[in-house]
Amino acid sequence: MADPRIQEIRDTVDEQLAQLRAQVATLTKALSSRARDAAEQAGDTADTARGRIGTAVASARQQGHNVVEAARENPGAATSALLSAGLIGLAIGYLLGSSAESRASERGRHWHW
Repeated sequence: MADPRIQEIRDTVDEQLAQLRAQVATLTKALSSRARDAAEQAGDTADTARGRIGTAVASARQQGHNVVEAARENPGAATSALLSAGLIGLAIGYLLGSSAESRASERGRHWHW
């Protein structure tokens, strides 16, 4: 004959396993629901972003077209603007390079071009 204490332990373990299975099932359903909600929200956000990006691309395309047309109508002004932008970029690059070189020389390093 089986010991009644062993049967009682088995029954207790079986009951606890059943409770654990029920809790796991509940958690699985909750996680599934949250994942579904998150996926829907991500889809909505992606749709909104897609629309905004399309609008921004169309706007950038139109502005680019306007710039090209203005450059065609005023080639001298366009050349001056590009030359000015290039000179400003050159000056900024020179100043940044000089600043980096002076900081390097303070630390005992030397720049080699």
